[in-house]
Amino acid sequence: MSGKSLNHRYIPGLDGIRALAVLAVIAYHFNFSWARGGFLGVDIFFVLSGYLITSTMLPLKGNQLTVSLKKFWIGRFRRLLPAAYVMIITSFVWAMLFHKELLHTLRGDALSSIFYSSNWWFIFHKLSYFDSFGSPSPLKNLWSLAIEEQFYVIWPLLLMIGLYVVKKQSKLAKIVFFGAICSALLMAILYQPGADPSRVYYGTDTRCFELLIGCWLALIWPMKRLSSQKLSTSHMKKLNAISFISFTIFLVSIMYVDEFQTFLYRGGMFLFCLNAAVLIACVCHPVSILGRILAWKPLCWIGSRSYGIYLWHYPVMVLGTPIHEIGNPSYWRIALQLVLIVTIAECSYRFIEMPIRKEGFWAYYRTYFVFNKKKWGSLTFSRKVSTVMVPLFLLVFFTGITGVVGEGQQSSKDSYPTAIKINGDEPTANPDKTNDNPSPSKEEEVTDVPDIETPKPEENETNVVPEKEDTYQNILAIGDSVMIDIATSLHKVFPNITIDGKIGRQVSQAVKLAPNYASFNQSNNAIIIQLGTNGYFTNDQIDTLLAAFANADIYLVNTRVPRSWEGKVNASLHQKSEEHENITLIDWHAAALNHPEYFAPDGVHLEKKGVEVLTNLIQQSINK
Repeated sequence: MSGKSLNHRYIPGLDGIRALAVLAVIAYHFNFSWARGGFLGVDIFFVLSGYLITSTMLPLKGNQLTVSLKKFWIGRFRRLLPAAYVMIITSFVWAMLFHKELLHTLRGDALSSIFYSSNWWFIFHKLSYFDSFGSPSPLKNLWSLAIEEQFYVIWPLLLMIGLYVVKKQSKLAKIVFFGAICSALLMAILYQPGADPSRVYYGTDTRCFELLIGCWLALIWPMKRLSSQKLSTSHMKKLNAISFISFTIFLVSIMYVDEFQTFLYRGGMFLFCLNAAVLIACVCHPVSILGRILAWKPLCWIGSRSYGIYLWHYPVMVLGTPIHEIGNPSYWRIALQLVLIVTIAECSYRFIEMPIRKEGFWAYYRTYFVFNKKKWGSLTFSRKVSTVMVPLFLLVFFTGITGVVGEGQQSSKDSYPTAIKINGDEPTANPDKTNDNPSPSKEEEVTDVPDIETPKPEENETNVVPEKEDTYQNILAIGDSVMIDIATSLHKVFPNITIDGKIGRQVSQAVKLAPNYASFNQSNNAIIIQLGTNGYFTNDQIDTLLAAFANADIYLVNTRVPRSWEGKVNASLHQKSEEHENITLIDWHAAALNHPEYFAPDGVHLEKKGVEVLTNLIQQSINK
């Protein structure tokens, strides 16, 4: 393999694509309603990375790569590691000083991010991309960089072997495309509708088809061979028409696709990446009108700094946003955060990324960090500050990462019961039934009723409405962690109630649980369903759950949770209450929306006042 330098041309239009992709991701994380599919911006980055990296390494002729593996890997490390490490260390130190409650999870996130394995760390620790318990990890966006870095380590070796064995690039392209299909099929097979998609979303194996599509494009559409002289006028028109169609599909997908659609994981994401490949192919061609439009200087400026913007946008958002505002953005706060994100990204680009990329690690170190007391007086103010602050930051980081500095408030998850079950009086409608409420399986181990203080009415507070006698013979309540919060209070109001709550419960899990409570499906019984805190569900799943109790009166408690699916969950529950006469909607969302004091610091679990208000809402609805 030769040691020649990289041989590729700069295409401003690709910076425009980068800019649109990173803006889409930011808009998605800010929960703008018009950017429901903004997370697809990461897919664009993956396809683009596969295309550019493969293009720079492919030979014009023969089967030798145009750059040595050593030079390639050093170049990638210079480009990616310094800026990422600065972000990781700074975010961790900030959390140590101002968000100590995050340290119990942030240590593992930081270590896995340093070694570019955070995507698998999140999978094994069941940390959802679309959710997390309490405040999201400020380092969660690094999962995509982990996949890219893993790709950069493995792909050059595979490409070198492929060129040596297969010889012809056209034949190698077919093999690469087949590999992309296999990866997309694995995503489709592992995905379970209505369940948390994190395994397929984070997995290197289930996401590598996006990178491979970019690699495939580089093999069939080599950047180095594109020329305006080889196209006829009719072909130029077709290319430009295709480019605008592809660009329109990209924009429509960003606006209307959402992460809850089953189709997305069963072919939709694959098709989106193919469209991205078409878009990139068109923009790369010298005759592309869209390429010249996307070369607009403001877009190119954002695109050239897209790496720093992507790195910093998430920690700035997470560490600078109160938990109750997640999912309900405050626009003045967003404006300030955007200014901060762009400012930090520009500093990262000018003072970290570009100097190290051009000069290397050792030259950068000697320039900025070698301390010489004889020259201290002649140093600039910024140089003096960096010389003092960098070692201080590193000291604080290492004391925190090793556990020398203790955590602040313990996460509520650590002391929170995983499940709860309260049985009311035995049903009298089926006296021969001895196992109406069977014990949970080992997978749903029951804990004792937690010691939740029953709320007592205080002055100026709404008193608990006394229960009407014989409203319902039996009441069943199925829910998640919020149900666990109100269990004791609800049982005091309705002594004959049966409560089954489990932390993290999804509608798909409740569907499997419903047959255990078939005896409650009678006209003189009430069913309280409080689900949706932990994620969205399909229409078939909620219909199946409701059908299991079609003869009883059903009370659906909607959700107030600072997550992106809140509106979609509540819209679905409202629709079901409109479709069925036996279903009543309990509007917890409206009651709690402007009351962050109802919630614990994690924004999910309830404080005493929240327990009281939700219990009263349920009681008033049932006693009407």
